[in-house]
Amino acid sequence: MKKLFLLLATAAVTSGAYAEGYQVNNLSSKQNGMGHVGTAMKLNSESIWFNPAAASFQDSEFDISVGITGIASKATYTSLPDYTGKTKPLHYTSDNSIATPLYAYFNYKPLDWMSVGLAFNTPFGSSMDWGDNWPGAQLVQSINLQAYNLQPTVSFKLCEHLSVGGGLMMTWGKFDLSRSLLPIGADNPQNKALMGALQMLNPQMPDLFEMAGDKNLISLGLEGKAKMAVGVNLGVMWDINEQWSLGFTYRSKLKMKVDSGSIDLRMIDNTQIAQVIGQLLPQLGLDPAKLTSAVVKTELPLPASLTWGVSFRPVPKWEFAVDLQYVLWSAYDKLDVKILEPSSNTPVLNIPVSDKKYSNTLAFRFGGQYHALDWLTARMGMYVDESPVRSDYLNPETPSMTKLAYTAGVTFRPVKWMNIDIAYGYVNSADPERTGSYPYTNSVLGIVNGLRIYLMYTFLYAGQYENVLGYAVVVSVSLFFSVILAKLVGGMLPLAAKKLGADPAIMATPFITTIVDACSLILYFQIAQVVFRNMM
Repeated sequence: MKKLFLLLATAAVTSGAYAEGYQVNNLSSKQNGMGHVGTAMKLNSESIWFNPAAASFQDSEFDISVGITGIASKATYTSLPDYTGKTKPLHYTSDNSIATPLYAYFNYKPLDWMSVGLAFNTPFGSSMDWGDNWPGAQLVQSINLQAYNLQPTVSFKLCEHLSVGGGLMMTWGKFDLSRSLLPIGADNPQNKALMGALQMLNPQMPDLFEMAGDKNLISLGLEGKAKMAVGVNLGVMWDINEQWSLGFTYRSKLKMKVDSGSIDLRMIDNTQIAQVIGQLLPQLGLDPAKLTSAVVKTELPLPASLTWGVSFRPVPKWEFAVDLQYVLWSAYDKLDVKILEPSSNTPVLNIPVSDKKYSNTLAFRFGGQYHALDWLTARMGMYVDESPVRSDYLNPETPSMTKLAYTAGVTFRPVKWMNIDIAYGYVNSADPERTGSYPYTNSVLGIVNGLRIYLMYTFLYAGQYENVLGYAVVVSVSLFFSVILAKLVGGMLPLAAKKLGADPAIMATPFITTIVDACSLILYFQIAQVVFRNMM
């Protein structure tokens, strides 16, 4: 199992940073300076997003708010050294572009007890660029997700102190993903196995991976547009008295569906290598013409959230607020990208499903503001945002950490009808040296070895053996499950010995190896029996 060590140092410039996962909280420059609180605050047009019920407490007939955020972020990947200490850790840092979530809110209050408004913002997004030639290129080279939301909203006062509101979230977007089809480096076990099979077929063939060095041989670029998904943003506001207010909001889950994405097949910038790869692809079952004409289908869930808030105004010049948000990230179970032939809807290339298995999370936010002068308001805040990503599913697609952030901001009023809001946020990791793993390498090794066997006995020993495909399937599947079995036995037996009061050292390597070998042999014959019974 390939170990991933992610040291995340993320800084947000101007007014904040992305929330954990791919939820964006930078949707108000004013509230960015207060740690993103706002569920129980009267924010005029900005309440359309933070709590639609509070929009009816607007203190003017019209209110408009527009803004943009600049986010600078980076993630660092550090490989773990092996147990011998001979392999030194390597460090790689992402080269992410500046992200710019934006927003625009308009609210009209024709009656004292009612308001109507319209919001446009970017509530979800993610961007990560590791480069084409880093060691994890077969997992991801770059990924970019953008989601846009248009929300018509209405708010009603049920009585002087109680209001309700709701908005229809109409969300659409686009994505692009780039990943290598093969690992990078001549020393990689998968590449050695594949190159060995190819050189047995053609001894004159040069080692493509040695020629390429640390460069990627071939990769896929996927992009697509997501159809509009519809959900709701609902809120309740109880303005108890001049000092206290309570608020609650619910945003529903959305499903962004892509069903007409396109594919770009990219090869190494080396004519000799690219020519050889072009000749090999049809033998490996990859038709470049079919790939580039195929369509991409996938689905990305946008999670539901529940937010509770309270605001306190001890004196007219001071206001403090606290928000507690529960995000149902468990909706994001996996990323399944399908590459299909347009007319028949049959797979052109099978991309391994990327398991996510996100966990539901809590975010705590606190902020305060001080109306120092008629033309000046100062703000400060902080928040803690839990990571939804489990350590055993830590992936460079979406590097993850529990975020601890500090924010500050000011509002200037050059004229009575205009506010200029500026905010800054710095986001750091609450677990700055997070380690984890991702179950990828072992499955790829089994697939490559199965492919190697298939190539050898199809081309090198053509006609000498029957059911070549069966042999390849049996070996690759047996190898895959044998590795999993070895991990389980090697980890569980010492724990079992300790539980029974015995010395875990008695579970030495020869003992574990004997058990694993015996079980693997039984597993191999069982898989062979099932495969060849169905092929006869």
